[in-house]
Amino acid sequence: MQKRHFKAILADLDGTVHRGAVLIDGALETYKTLSNKGVQWVFLSNNAARLDIELTERLIRLGFDIKPEQMITSATALLETIKTDYVGASFAVVAEENLVAGMVKAGAVISDNPENAEIVVTALDTKLTYDKLKAAHIALQRGALFWATNLDPAYPGEKLFYPGAGSIAAAVATAAGRQPDRVFGKPYPDMGLTALKRLGLQPEDCVVLGDRMETDILLAKNVGMYSVLALTGATSRAQLTNYNFAPDYIIDSIADLGVIML
Repeated sequence: MQKRHFKAILADLDGTVHRGAVLIDGALETYKTLSNKGVQWVFLSNNAARLDIELTERLIRLGFDIKPEQMITSATALLETIKTDYVGASFAVVAEENLVAGMVKAGAVISDNPENAEIVVTALDTKLTYDKLKAAHIALQRGALFWATNLDPAYPGEKLFYPGAGSIAAAVATAAGRQPDRVFGKPYPDMGLTALKRLGLQPEDCVVLGDRMETDILLAKNVGMYSVLALTGATSRAQLTNYNFAPDYIIDSIADLGVIML
Protein backbone atom coordinates (compact mmCIF):
# COMPACT_ATOMS: atom_id res chain seq x y z
CA MET A 1 0.00 0.00 0.00
CA GLN A 2 1.50 3.32 -1.09
CA LYS A 3 1.86 5.74 1.78
CA ARG A 4 1.03 9.44 1.54
CA HIS A 5 1.52 12.23 4.04
CA PHE A 6 -1.80 14.01 4.01
CA LYS A 7 -1.98 17.35 5.77
CA ALA A 8 -5.60 16.90 6.85
CA ILE A 9 -8.22 14.21 7.40
CA LEU A 10 -11.93 14.83 6.87
CA ALA A 11 -13.50 12.08 8.95
CA ASP A 12 -17.09 10.91 8.92
CA LEU A 13 -18.52 10.19 12.37
CA ASP A 14 -21.14 7.45 12.74
CA GLY A 15 -19.81 4.16 11.40
CA THR A 16 -16.28 5.55 11.08
CA VAL A 17 -15.29 7.10 14.42
CA HIS A 18 -18.08 5.72 16.58
CA ARG A 19 -21.24 3.65 16.49
CA GLY A 20 -23.87 5.52 18.45
CA ALA A 21 -22.31 6.33 21.82
CA VAL A 22 -19.49 3.77 21.51
CA LEU A 23 -16.10 4.60 20.00
CA ILE A 24 -14.71 2.26 17.36
CA ASP A 25 -11.59 0.54 18.69
CA GLY A 26 -8.48 2.60 18.02
CA ALA A 27 -10.30 5.78 16.97
CA LEU A 28 -9.06 7.97 19.81
CA GLU A 29 -5.52 6.59 19.64
CA THR A 30 -5.37 7.22 15.88
CA TYR A 31 -6.62 10.76 16.35
CA LYS A 32 -3.98 11.50 18.98
CA THR A 33 -1.11 9.86 17.07
CA LEU A 34 -1.77 11.64 13.79
CA SER A 35 -2.54 14.95 15.50
CA ASN A 36 0.84 14.75 17.24
CA LYS A 37 2.41 14.31 13.79
CA GLY A 38 0.90 17.62 12.69
CA VAL A 39 -2.10 16.25 10.77
CA GLN A 40 -5.21 18.40 10.99
CA TRP A 41 -8.62 16.81 11.56
CA VAL A 42 -12.10 17.94 10.54
CA PHE A 43 -15.16 15.85 11.35
CA LEU A 44 -18.11 15.67 8.97
CA SER A 45 -21.75 14.83 9.58
CA ASN A 46 -24.81 15.16 7.39
CA ASN A 47 -26.82 15.61 10.58
CA ALA A 48 -28.46 19.04 10.51
CA ALA A 49 -30.78 18.39 13.45
CA ARG A 50 -27.81 18.98 15.77
CA LEU A 51 -25.60 22.02 15.28
CA ASP A 52 -21.83 21.62 15.18
CA ILE A 53 -21.33 22.63 18.82
CA GLU A 54 -23.53 19.75 20.00
CA LEU A 55 -21.61 17.16 17.99
CA THR A 56 -18.32 18.69 19.16
CA GLU A 57 -19.39 18.31 22.78
CA ARG A 58 -20.30 14.66 22.16
CA LEU A 59 -16.80 13.92 20.82
CA ILE A 60 -15.26 15.74 23.77
CA ARG A 61 -17.25 13.48 26.10
CA LEU A 62 -15.79 10.52 24.22
CA GLY A 63 -12.28 11.78 24.96
CA PHE A 64 -11.38 13.89 21.91
CA ASP A 65 -9.57 17.19 22.40
CA ILE A 66 -11.26 19.17 19.62
CA LYS A 67 -12.58 22.65 18.95
CA PRO A 68 -15.99 23.57 17.42
CA GLU A 69 -14.34 24.73 14.18
CA GLN A 70 -13.23 21.12 13.60
CA MET A 71 -16.88 20.05 13.19
CA ILE A 72 -18.73 20.61 9.92
CA THR A 73 -22.30 19.48 9.35
CA SER A 74 -24.71 20.04 6.50
CA ALA A 75 -26.20 22.73 8.76
CA THR A 76 -22.77 24.39 8.99
CA ALA A 77 -22.56 24.62 5.20
CA LEU A 78 -26.10 26.00 5.01
CA LEU A 79 -25.47 28.64 7.69
CA GLU A 80 -22.16 29.70 6.13
CA THR A 81 -23.95 30.19 2.82
CA ILE A 82 -26.62 32.35 4.44
CA LYS A 83 -23.99 34.46 6.24
CA THR A 84 -21.99 34.97 3.05
CA ASP A 85 -24.63 35.47 0.37
CA TYR A 86 -28.20 35.47 1.72
CA VAL A 87 -28.43 37.76 4.75
CA GLY A 88 -31.93 39.24 4.79
CA ALA A 89 -33.38 36.63 2.42
CA SER A 90 -36.83 35.28 3.27
CA PHE A 91 -37.12 31.54 4.04
CA ALA A 92 -39.85 28.95 4.50
CA VAL A 93 -38.38 26.15 6.62
CA VAL A 94 -39.25 22.53 7.37
CA ALA A 95 -36.74 21.72 10.12
CA GLU A 96 -36.07 21.35 13.82
CA GLU A 97 -36.28 24.49 15.95
CA ASN A 98 -32.54 24.66 16.67
CA LEU A 99 -31.71 24.78 12.94
CA VAL A 100 -34.31 27.52 12.43
CA ALA A 101 -32.73 29.46 15.31
CA GLY A 102 -29.31 29.00 13.74
CA MET A 103 -30.59 30.30 10.42
CA VAL A 104 -32.01 33.42 12.08
CA LYS A 105 -28.70 34.02 13.84
CA ALA A 106 -26.93 33.67 10.48
CA GLY A 107 -29.12 36.42 8.99
CA ALA A 108 -32.13 34.60 7.53
CA VAL A 109 -35.64 35.99 7.80
CA ILE A 110 -38.23 33.28 8.50
CA SER A 111 -41.37 34.19 6.59
CA ASP A 112 -44.83 33.92 8.13
CA ASN A 113 -46.30 33.99 4.64
CA PRO A 114 -44.99 31.26 2.30
CA GLU A 115 -46.07 33.27 -0.73
CA ASN A 116 -43.31 35.76 0.13
CA ALA A 117 -40.54 33.21 0.79
CA GLU A 118 -37.57 33.36 -1.56
CA ILE A 119 -36.06 30.02 -0.46
CA VAL A 120 -37.47 26.78 0.97
CA VAL A 121 -35.17 24.76 3.26
CA THR A 122 -35.91 21.16 4.23
CA ALA A 123 -34.11 19.18 6.93
CA LEU A 124 -34.91 16.51 9.49
CA ASP A 125 -38.06 17.57 11.34
CA THR A 126 -39.40 15.26 14.03
CA LYS A 127 -42.38 17.61 14.45
CA LEU A 128 -43.32 17.53 10.79
CA THR A 129 -46.90 18.56 10.03
CA TYR A 130 -49.04 18.80 6.93
CA ASP A 131 -49.15 22.57 7.36
CA LYS A 132 -45.33 22.75 7.09
CA LEU A 133 -45.36 20.68 3.89
CA LYS A 134 -48.19 22.83 2.53
CA ALA A 135 -46.29 26.06 3.25
CA ALA A 136 -43.18 24.72 1.49
CA HIS A 137 -45.27 23.66 -1.49
CA ILE A 138 -46.93 27.08 -1.76
CA ALA A 139 -43.55 28.83 -1.66
CA LEU A 140 -42.15 26.60 -4.41
CA GLN A 141 -45.19 27.22 -6.59
CA ARG A 142 -44.48 30.93 -6.19
CA GLY A 143 -40.95 30.43 -7.55
CA ALA A 144 -38.86 29.98 -4.39
CA LEU A 145 -35.53 28.16 -4.55
CA PHE A 146 -35.50 24.66 -3.04
CA TRP A 147 -32.62 23.82 -0.68
CA ALA A 148 -32.14 20.59 1.29
CA THR A 149 -29.61 20.04 4.08
CA ASN A 150 -29.09 16.46 2.92
CA LEU A 151 -30.85 13.63 1.10
CA ASP A 152 -30.14 10.79 3.54
CA PRO A 153 -33.32 8.68 3.43
CA ALA A 154 -32.86 7.30 6.94
CA TYR A 155 -30.58 7.55 9.96
CA PRO A 156 -29.59 4.88 12.51
CA GLY A 157 -31.28 4.61 15.89
CA GLU A 158 -30.17 2.29 18.66
CA LYS A 159 -31.71 -0.79 17.01
CA LEU A 160 -33.55 0.36 13.88
CA PHE A 161 -33.36 3.08 11.23
CA TYR A 162 -35.71 6.08 11.22
CA PRO A 163 -36.85 8.41 8.40
CA GLY A 164 -34.19 11.01 7.65
CA ALA A 165 -34.01 14.47 6.11
CA GLY A 166 -34.08 12.95 2.64
CA SER A 167 -37.53 11.51 3.31
CA ILE A 168 -38.85 14.98 4.09
CA ALA A 169 -37.12 16.54 1.08
CA ALA A 170 -38.67 13.77 -1.05
CA ALA A 171 -42.16 14.59 0.21
CA VAL A 172 -41.73 18.25 -0.74
CA ALA A 173 -40.13 17.30 -4.07
CA THR A 174 -42.96 14.90 -4.92
CA ALA A 175 -45.62 17.55 -4.34
CA ALA A 176 -43.67 20.21 -6.24
CA GLY A 177 -42.62 17.95 -9.11
CA ARG A 178 -39.02 19.15 -8.85
CA GLN A 179 -35.81 18.19 -7.10
CA PRO A 180 -33.83 20.49 -4.78
CA ASP A 181 -31.82 23.22 -6.45
CA ARG A 182 -29.05 22.81 -3.88
CA VAL A 183 -28.07 20.13 -1.36
CA PHE A 184 -25.52 20.94 1.35
CA GLY A 185 -24.72 17.48 2.73
CA LYS A 186 -22.43 14.75 1.44
CA PRO A 187 -21.79 13.82 -1.35
CA TYR A 188 -22.45 17.33 -2.64
CA PRO A 189 -19.37 19.57 -2.42
CA ASP A 190 -20.37 22.31 0.05
CA MET A 191 -19.11 20.56 3.20
CA GLY A 192 -15.80 19.69 1.56
CA LEU A 193 -15.35 23.24 0.29
CA THR A 194 -16.16 24.62 3.75
CA ALA A 195 -13.47 22.35 5.22
CA LEU A 196 -10.87 23.49 2.66
CA LYS A 197 -11.62 27.13 3.46
CA ARG A 198 -11.17 26.53 7.19
CA LEU A 199 -8.02 24.45 6.73
CA GLY A 200 -6.43 26.73 4.15
CA LEU A 201 -5.41 23.69 2.08
CA GLN A 202 -5.77 22.36 -1.45
CA PRO A 203 -7.92 19.27 -2.17
CA GLU A 204 -4.90 17.08 -2.95
CA ASP A 205 -3.56 17.74 0.58
CA CYS A 206 -6.64 16.13 2.15
CA VAL A 207 -8.20 12.70 2.52
CA VAL A 208 -11.83 11.84 3.30
CA LEU A 209 -12.26 8.91 5.69
CA GLY A 210 -15.70 7.32 5.79
CA ASP A 211 -17.80 4.17 5.71
CA ARG A 212 -20.29 5.02 2.94
CA MET A 213 -19.44 4.92 -0.74
CA GLU A 214 -22.40 7.04 -1.85
CA THR A 215 -21.72 9.87 0.61
CA ASP A 216 -18.17 9.93 1.99
CA ILE A 217 -16.21 8.45 -0.90
CA LEU A 218 -18.27 10.27 -3.51
CA LEU A 219 -17.74 13.56 -1.64
CA ALA A 220 -13.98 13.05 -2.00
CA LYS A 221 -14.42 12.48 -5.73
CA ASN A 222 -16.61 15.57 -6.09
CA VAL A 223 -14.07 17.92 -4.46
CA GLY A 224 -10.88 16.31 -5.79
CA MET A 225 -9.65 14.76 -2.53
CA TYR A 226 -8.25 11.31 -1.85
CA SER A 227 -10.53 8.81 -0.11
CA VAL A 228 -10.28 5.99 2.43
CA LEU A 229 -13.12 3.54 2.98
CA ALA A 230 -13.32 2.08 6.51
CA LEU A 231 -15.12 -1.26 6.61
CA THR A 232 -16.79 -0.60 9.97
CA GLY A 233 -20.11 0.79 8.77
CA ALA A 234 -22.46 0.89 5.84
CA THR A 235 -20.33 -0.46 2.97
CA SER A 236 -18.78 -3.92 2.88
CA ARG A 237 -15.95 -5.04 0.62
CA ALA A 238 -18.38 -7.27 -1.31
CA GLN A 239 -20.60 -4.26 -2.13
CA LEU A 240 -17.81 -2.36 -3.90
CA THR A 241 -18.71 -4.02 -7.19
CA ASN A 242 -22.04 -2.16 -7.06
CA TYR A 243 -20.34 1.18 -7.73
CA ASN A 244 -18.72 2.67 -10.82
CA PHE A 245 -16.14 4.49 -8.69
CA ALA A 246 -13.72 3.26 -6.04
CA PRO A 247 -11.93 4.55 -2.93
CA ASP A 248 -8.21 5.22 -3.16
CA TYR A 249 -7.62 3.10 -0.06
CA ILE A 250 -9.57 0.47 1.89
CA ILE A 251 -8.89 -0.27 5.56
CA ASP A 252 -10.59 -2.49 8.10
CA SER A 253 -11.10 0.41 10.52
CA ILE A 254 -9.87 3.86 11.51
CA ALA A 255 -7.26 2.10 13.68
CA ASP A 256 -5.44 1.17 10.44
CA LEU A 257 -5.21 4.71 9.09
CA GLY A 258 -1.60 5.01 10.21
CA VAL A 259 -0.65 2.25 7.75
CA ILE A 260 -1.39 4.71 4.95
CA MET A 261 0.01 7.86 6.56
CA LEU A 262 2.95 6.84 8.75
